[in-house]
Amino acid sequence: MRIAKLQEFISQKELDGALITSRENLYYFTGSAPVLGGYLVVTPDDAVFIVPGLEYEEAKETSHVQVEKFKTGKELYNHLTTFGMKRIGIEGKTSFSSVQTLREKAGVEEFELLDDVIKELRIIKTPEEIEVIEAACKIADMAMMAALEEISEGKREREIAARMEYVMKMNGAEKPAFDTIIASGWRSALPHGVASDKRIERGDLVVIDEGALYHHYHSDTTRTIVLGTPNEKQKDIYQAVLEAQKMGVEAARPGMTAKELDTIVRDVIKEYGYGEYFIHSTGHGVGLEIHEWPRVSQADETVLKAGMIITVEPGIYIPKLGGVRIEDTIVITENGARRLTRTERELI
Repeated sequence: MRIAKLQEFISQKELDGALITSRENLYYFTGSAPVLGGYLVVTPDDAVFIVPGLEYEEAKETSHVQVEKFKTGKELYNHLTTFGMKRIGIEGKTSFSSVQTLREKAGVEEFELLDDVIKELRIIKTPEEIEVIEAACKIADMAMMAALEEISEGKREREIAARMEYVMKMNGAEKPAFDTIIASGWRSALPHGVASDKRIERGDLVVIDEGALYHHYHSDTTRTIVLGTPNEKQKDIYQAVLEAQKMGVEAARPGMTAKELDTIVRDVIKEYGYGEYFIHSTGHGVGLEIHEWPRVSQADETVLKAGMIITVEPGIYIPKLGGVRIEDTIVITENGARRLTRTERELI
């Protein structure tokens, strides 16, 4: 069905074919993601997955699309030429140099972006995809619990991250979904404070943002704690974020727009008087990429539908004082939403 949708797009746009090269989309359409990549050629009535010789045996075992191989770049482009494709669809992330090479060596003359049709397909997860992402979320919960147990005065942020990543891999993850964020003290006000050599001190806010990559799919979750007894300001910030996050999860449902969900969450933060310190969107889609559609922001009018997987992750970041973020990955259901990451949220 996935390739059939591409073929339908090709026919509608009167293209000669489509070329897929990004790893996540290769996996989505073929079931295979070779280390050295490959070229999925889709024509109105056929599909062929062309891979480097070193990847041929693995691709042949995992791909549900016909697999062929090439040894040299010249051989590859000679092969592409045989399809007679003058007008093709490509992904928006295809590099300018690749486009130029396709012009010069494969005879392609015109290009059309495939991004909208691919987004339409990938934005709704199948039950099988949801099952895999939920498994990735369970691994992330295990890693989060390991972090909460590991954090102590004097520990370096990198040490906590290393422990988490070990737990992920020991429980089936391929690797972390992204560079693990452990941001303590003043660094907790950095939304992307990747774990550093800073030692955690008593009284620090500590933001822990992590996820696992499992069978090609991602998870994403964030928790914040205070090492020791929180002060009144820390409690107030935390309560604002916790209330906003809970309200967002409870409000999420099919039929509302991503913008409406962002507004609900954002309004809670504003009511607490911290609106200017909520400096990013409420969330984003999660799947074969850690950030994909929809964007839960003021700029996205996408209507939420059952099967979409998104994050709800409000945050407050006050320079020099610190920050708080609480995040869950959730799936939109037929009548609401369900949390896939389930670590306790009331940690302060």
